[in-house]
Amino acid sequence: MTSVHAQYVYIDIPDTTLEFNGDYFDLDLNNDTILDFRFIQYQDTGTTGLIDHSIIAPIDSITSKVYGRQRGFFFYVDKLNVGDSISFSSNPWQGISSTDFYGTIEYRFDSVSDPYSQWQDDSEGFVGLRLTKNDSLLYGWVRIMIENGEKLIIKDFAYQSKLDSAIDAGHLWISIEEKYLSGHKGFVSQDKLILTRPKNSSIAKTSIYNSEGKLLISGNWVEAKWSMPIHILKTGFITVVSESKDGIWVNKIFIADQ
Repeated sequence: MTSVHAQYVYIDIPDTTLEFNGDYFDLDLNNDTILDFRFIQYQDTGTTGLIDHSIIAPIDSITSKVYGRQRGFFFYVDKLNVGDSISFSSNPWQGISSTDFYGTIEYRFDSVSDPYSQWQDDSEGFVGLRLTKNDSLLYGWVRIMIENGEKLIIKDFAYQSKLDSAIDAGHLWISIEEKYLSGHKGFVSQDKLILTRPKNSSIAKTSIYNSEGKLLISGNWVEAKWSMPIHILKTGFITVVSESKDGIWVNKIFIADQ
């Protein structure tokens, strides 16, 4: 587990694949030892044996909510993208039926997806989640992938530990503001990304993410200067995150089209 500043907490888990009928995974969203949601994969079920159904069910069916809405016959879980806001003002929070107490992620009959599902065609995205804690609301997300309507893969998740506060879907560093740390600079010069800091600084675990929150580079920053060719980075904004005994430095840098 990785704890994040700005009240974001990110939990990385080994990818968990549900692929056999009845496979399930229980999620403790805010890491308080109380289980909050259950993901279930149904395979070749129904009277015809032709139904594949991926669902999420709240373990506390009264207060837990999923970002989504009713479409057709089902209460569907919306697929969120990186940067989508998850908060009280986010609408709607109707991804779980109030009578059946589950939300549909993907539904297929005889290998054909229901047209109202947003998780078709080997789709990866984020599920927005909401809990009630101490008469306040806690928001988070979980990243999942549906493969061919037959496998549900849970990859990682995060939550906003500050109650009644929003969180954006996607990697934890995408949504936070830059953090200043004395003597630290990042810039592009010709064909290189250059990072500088004071001499004798502590070894810093440093990671670089693209605008989608995907990790591009990770390593230990040892010397005062660290440079790398920009051709290994994608065009657009990157986020540099450096953590050491000296503090945390977060810097967003634009990489122009190369």
